[in-house]
Amino acid sequence: MSADRLKKAADYRRKAQEIRTIVEKITIDEAREQLLETAEHLEQLAQDEERKAHADGSPPEDLG
Repeated sequence: MSADRLKKAADYRRKAQEIRTIVEKITIDEAREQLLETAEHLEQLAQDEERKAHADGSPPEDLG
């Protein structure tokens, strides 16, 4: 079960990085800010999933 959480955390991080890559190409400040906020939210979701996975008693895995 916690391996699923770690995979979900890795997916959130991948999506956050994809957004940051898009942001580098956007010049409209408002759109950039919204995308950065979404990336930060995805990072928080990733941290939450990792915390839950560790609470389940599983050792950390490298899913990178």
